[in-house]
This record gives sequence, structure tokens and C-alpha cells, in this order.
Amino acid sequence: MVEIYNEMIQDLLTSSTQILEIRVSGNHILLPGIKVMEVNSLDDITKVFQVGSENRKTASTKMNSESSRSHLICMITVKGHNRTSGATTTGTLTLCDLAGSERVGKTEATGKRLVEAAAINKSLSALGQVFSALRTGQMHIPYRNSKLTHLLQPSLGGDAKACMFVTVSPDESNLSETISSLEFGSNARQVQLGQAKQNIQKKAPRTPGGDNDNGD
Repeated sequence: MVEIYNEMIQDLLTSSTQILEIRVSGNHILLPGIKVMEVNSLDDITKVFQVGSENRKTASTKMNSESSRSHLICMITVKGHNRTSGATTTGTLTLCDLAGSERVGKTEATGKRLVEAAAINKSLSALGQVFSALRTGQMHIPYRNSKLTHLLQPSLGGDAKACMFVTVSPDESNLSETISSLEFGSNARQVQLGQAKQNIQKKAPRTPGGDNDNGD
């Protein structure tokens, strides 16, 4: 569970302020040094969410008394083992809570809050550019334009399924922000990711003369 704060990736499951760097291995996006916690029940997951939420950076602005100053990403990896065939299936559910775009004229952000708002808006623009590139079938998808889009690359590639929820305000004073959010969601909705693929590792065949289950 990490947050992307001012284009820096920070682990939310540890009290240290260590900055994580993205590493690429083939088609996999890695975060060396990230803390991984094993969960076996809903209560375990709830506790992880609580720890991460407490460590996430928030601050008050003119618009919100407790505003998220970062994007949050939680990655849950599930492995299933087929006892009959011996095959192992692996899948990752990535949950992302995007910080909302900000109009400085309304939030009246200054100093540190202004720097945070600029980083948030820039990364959201980069995400919109990725959606546009995917929608129009461009050869180059600008995933590396921000840490947010780089981390979300496996979720937005051709081997995944993605679902987006757009939150808007019903207040008339926020009409321009609501329209902007709906346009953002509409752009994302037109992206065709293709059919999702299973990640299955089949059991290696037993070689003649090799060990068997009886230990002979």
C-alpha cells in the first residue's frame, strides 16, 4: 500500500520515510523494498487499510477540512492452487484512490499546499493522456510521464480489466468541476483494453526416475 506524493512513492505500511523507486522486469512493475503483509481474512485487510490510511498525507484547504494530498494505491495479490492439475493461478487486484483535481482559485492553496496541488493536477493530466493514447490506438502509450501512470501500467495494459468510479459534487457552485470530472470519466470509458488473460503456471511434468509422492 503506497501513496504518490509530489511524484514520490512512499510505503504506507511502514513508519519510515523511505522513497520507493520503480523497477521494470520484463512486463512486471516492481517496487524493491516495499513492505508486503499477508492477509487471510477480511479483518486482516481492514487492519491494513487502517494502517495505510493513518499514514496517508492529508491537509485542510478552503474546499475541504481533510483533503487527500496524494494518490493511494493498494495492491492485493491472490494465488490459487489447483490440487488436481497442480497449476497455480496468480492475479493482482489494484485499488487506486485518486486525489481530486484542484482549482487554486477555489482552494486558495499557497506554499506547500500549492506545490501539492500542482503535482496532483499534473499526474491526473498524465493519466488523461494515457487514456487518450489507449482510446486512439497510438503506438506509444506515455505511461512513464508520471509515477501514477507508471505504477498503473499493468492495470491499464491489454492483460487486465479496469473499472473506474467518478465522484462528482451535486452543488451548483461546483458545476465546472463536475463537468470536468464527467468528461474525464467519459474519456476513460471509451478505452478498449481487450480480453483479460489468466496468469497460470502449470506444474512441471514428472521426469522418469524422479521423486514421487511416496518418497521411493
